[in-house]
Amino acid sequence: FTFSSPYYYDGMVYFGNETFVECAEKRKRHDHCSSLRICVLRQSTSLDYVEHYFPSDFFIVVSSTEQQEEMLLNDSCNVVAADGSYLLGLKSKERMKAKKFVVGKRVITSEPLAVVTLKGNREFSDIINWVVHALFYGEEQGLSKNSSLCQTYKELASHASDLNFMNAVYCVGNYGDIIFVDEQSNRGMNQ
Repeated sequence: FTFSSPYYYDGMVYFGNETFVECAEKRKRHDHCSSLRICVLRQSTSLDYVEHYFPSDFFIVVSSTEQQEEMLLNDSCNVVAADGSYLLGLKSKERMKAKKFVVGKRVITSEPLAVVTLKGNREFSDIINWVVHALFYGEEQGLSKNSSLCQTYKELASHASDLNFMNAVYCVGNYGDIIFVDEQSNRGMNQ
């Protein structure tokens, strides 16, 4: 496989009861933190982290995000460990708002996300990477979606160098327009 330049950095964050989120962030397991229970998804990088820092009686491994949500709501666990981008969506659900859960203040891990292509297709991999960089460039230069500059191809280009990669910006928008639709989003490492 070939990977593009990372286009987004995510990482594990804790979510749930404020007191226990703080316990998890500080890796405390005594006194008022002795009843900490972390729900974490099987086969995730979050599980790798939690297994490393907590004894097994402080976490519950779940098989789906739906199970994780239900266990948090029925108090089988008081904290969820997962990717920050997922937890922001979870926090916005009405049934989560009613419980007054919080997203932790610390991003515990750093995980770069990138586009993956087959290793044998160098030209396609290059095109993907150039599009990602065009989106970054568009944001840096203050360029955005502009239908008057968006070109429609009548036929396929014979070579990748014949493509106008700025079409990605002019037809869809720049990196910030696409990834951070909500102006209030905390961009964290994604500056």
